[in-house]
Order: sequence, then C-alpha cells, then structure tokens
Amino acid sequence: MSELNTLAVVGAGIGGLAAALALGQAGFKLRLYEQAETFFETGAGIGLGPNAMRVLDQWGLGSELRQAGCTPAFLLSRRAEDGRIAGRLPMGQSFIEKYGAPYLTLHRADLHRLLLTAVKNQALAELFLNRKLTGIDVQSKGIDLQFQESSETHQVLGLIGADGINSRVRSLAFEADALMPSGHWAYRALLPIQDLPAAFHDTHIGIWMGKRLHVVHYPVRGGDYLNMVVLIESADLPSQAGWDVLRSTGQIHADLKQALKGCCNELQELIHRAENWRAWCLFDRAPLHTAEQMAQGRVALLGDAAHPMLPYLAQGAGMAIEDAASLAQHWQDTSLTVEQRLSNYAQARWQRVSQVQQRARRNGRIYHADGVLRMARDAALKLGGAKLMDMPWLYGFHSR
Repeated sequence: MSELNTLAVVGAGIGGLAAALALGQAGFKLRLYEQAETFFETGAGIGLGPNAMRVLDQWGLGSELRQAGCTPAFLLSRRAEDGRIAGRLPMGQSFIEKYGAPYLTLHRADLHRLLLTAVKNQALAELFLNRKLTGIDVQSKGIDLQFQESSETHQVLGLIGADGINSRVRSLAFEADALMPSGHWAYRALLPIQDLPAAFHDTHIGIWMGKRLHVVHYPVRGGDYLNMVVLIESADLPSQAGWDVLRSTGQIHADLKQALKGCCNELQELIHRAENWRAWCLFDRAPLHTAEQMAQGRVALLGDAAHPMLPYLAQGAGMAIEDAASLAQHWQDTSLTVEQRLSNYAQARWQRVSQVQQRARRNGRIYHADGVLRMARDAALKLGGAKLMDMPWLYGFHSR
C-alpha cells in the first residue's frame, strides 16, 4: 500500500489527533495509525492554558470545548498542613483580557472526543485502528512501515511519532535514551460536586502544598464533577510507565492515608470522600537539549513521544497542541524537502518544550518543599502573590 505523497502519524491520542486536524486544515492528506482496537474513555482531568486554547480556537473547537469544560475564576494555593491560603491568582476574565483566551479545565476524554470528531469530519485523514508498529525502513523517497496485524507494507512520505511516553516510533528510529520513573505517583479520582461541601462548588483550581506531596482539584464535565489529583513522592519504582502499576485498591487507600496524615482535616476529609482511585507512577526523560531529539531525516516526534514532562505546569496536552500547530505550519513549505520541513519544526520547538520540562521539575520541588525552602516559598507567595503565580512566558506564547 503506497502513498508517497502522504504523511503518516502513529498514535491517535490528543497529540496525534491534533496533528491530524492541523495538517488537514492546511489541506494535507495523512494516515493515522492507532494500536488500540477501539477508543474508550480513559485518563482524568486536564488543564488547557491560554497558549493551547488560542490554537484550539483557531481550529474552530473553542465553543464546544467551553461547553464541555469549565473556566476557573481563580487559582487558590494553600498549605496542606494547616489549610492557610498562600496565594491567589485571578483567572477567568482576567486571563481572557491578558492572553486572548481562557484557562480551561475538562476531562481528557471530552477533549479527545472533540478532536476525533473534527478529524473525521475533515475526511482528510485515513484512520487505521488495531495497528501496532513493528518496523520502520527509511528509503530515499519515503518510509516503509510494518505492522503486527498486517502483512502489508505501508509506504509514506514521512512519519510523525505521536504515540506517547512509550513511543514505538522513538524506539525504532531514534537513539535510545532513558525513560526514568520520577519517584512521584499520581492518584486520581472524580467526585460529584453536588456531594461536596459548598466551599468546593466555586469554579476554581485548588492547590494544597505539603511535605513531599501536593493535591490539585478543579471542576470538569461542565462543573458536574471535581477532578482530584494527589501527587506523592514514593520509593516504589516500577519498570514501565502506565496506570494502576503495582497499586491495588487497598494499597491506594493505604498510601493516601499514610501520606496525608500530617495534612489538615479539611483536606483529609475531601480526599476520603473519593472511592474510585487510580494510580500512575510518573515517568520522565531529561529535558531536550538538541533539535535532533525531535526530528531526524523523515521522522519526527510530537508530544509525550518527544518530551514527556511532569505535570507540575499542567502543560502535557498544551505542548502537544502547540507541537501540532507548529508541525502543520512548517509542513506547508513545500519548496523544502521533507527532511528540511521536519528539521525546521524541531528547531522551532525544542527550546520551548525543554524550558517547560525544566520548569515543571522545578515546580515539583517547590510544591513539595519542606524546611527552609518551604518557608522561602510561603514568604515569596505572601509578598508576590498573583504576580509570582502567573506565567506570561508560558501562557502568552504563540506557536510558530
């Protein structure tokens, strides 16, 4: 099966669908390969900063996304041990006026559904499900792709790996580098907001900072549910990334009880209201240091396949969306070779995503601080407040 004028994207998650939508809007056909047999609701809540929302607005998804998600009015930062407010950042209309788009919180499955629908409506992407990539053979005029479920060889012009943190494209086409367990675990749950105290009915993002842990919560599903994430440092280090690794339901509740025993009653009571928890060990790679880590020849990487990052800036999806917009922009320069277009994409992106990777790591240290660092953090928030919590360098960025 040969389509040597077509780009292939492996992975139909948020990054892959965003790439397919952006390339389709630029008028390009592509093939989209996904190893799952069907799409099913997975994950939990995500945040989309104004940097990502401006792109999604340009793609025509803004209205539907706003209906599916929530626009928090403010971010409230607290000390986990006593509940004392450390800082408050106005968001809502303030972000719209400053950055041209809101900060949005929503369920990951809702974003995926809207992207998938938009890609299908475009009718420029041919979607193949149940396709596990097993081989890549780069030729002078294209790439041959082999899949476990098919004896056919698919020939394409170029290849984008958008297949997540355990990227098969990355392992086949790029020099191996270490995927490391970070020592941080994320415990996630959804709670019906109607079952919670009135203090949690406000549309806001809450962050509770404690010793070797922090808790984040925000509304999703149009404000009907509260997405809860407890992030805990742990010595358990599983061998591969994934959810529910080495964590039974009993273990999860024991972990939470142990980690939260030094936290205030208000926070402990909120956590204990949730029953159906899932646990992920957070994996990480060293921040990018060259463009060649994102593109080599006719193959490029996008999203978590290129630059997995800790969630302490809530920018995993945002960076994938920015990547997709940049990829489509550079792919349009058909006066250049495939290799040159992908190289230009990587040159435009690697420093930006490396900065986000580094700042996310730093945020984790700040959120989980103890001793002198915690006192310095609290004093800085008391003096700087919203100015310290806002991030114009992040939210004001325009993809290129």
